[in-house]
Amino acid sequence: MTTITDTLCAIERRADRAIVQELRLMTQEILAMRTQLTLEDRAHADALLLKLSHLESCQQVDSAAPVALAPAAAQAGPGFPVLAFDSLEPLQPGSYLVHLYGHELGDLERVDLTESLAAAAQLVRQHLSERPRPVWQVTQDAGDGTLAFLTDDDIVLASIQPREPRMPDVDPPVAEACAALTGGDITALRRLFVAPAQARLQAMAA
Repeated sequence: MTTITDTLCAIERRADRAIVQELRLMTQEILAMRTQLTLEDRAHADALLLKLSHLESCQQVDSAAPVALAPAAAQAGPGFPVLAFDSLEPLQPGSYLVHLYGHELGDLERVDLTESLAAAAQLVRQHLSERPRPVWQVTQDAGDGTLAFLTDDDIVLASIQPREPRMPDVDPPVAEACAALTGGDITALRRLFVAPAQARLQAMAA
């Protein structure tokens, strides 16, 4: 019988060779099963979502419209044209991660992935329409652009996070464990996370 852990490992093995459409289907599959995951599998799933997002962003090619040359460039001939940088628009996030929380304890109820800010905002609006507590303020993080929808006592009811993957420095043991996992061996990754917990328990029991 195939377990959820086996399913996540199979998705990760296929991810490196998948195209954008397949990566998005994998992301939806993981999000659909997230409520059924154990804490260990949920950590694995969250790490895999970040990997899928990174792989997708690597395949995205942003096409820009041709930029008209400045008058000075037209007179300068075929040398080094002057580009009109003022006409370039900033790149927008490729997708948005929506977190929907319970109104009593603030527990995470659901996570959705959308391809536009409008779709993300619509999900939040539908979620909040079913909740007795109204939104009193909407804030935006100046650093990562995350939108938060809060009650009058600052409880977060929902948030919208632009998906801009951050790539931390990877320690050699983590890289080796993940490389082994790509080959189908999860032993090293389990040892990397489980061994410290076992060591702490043994130290406490001593």
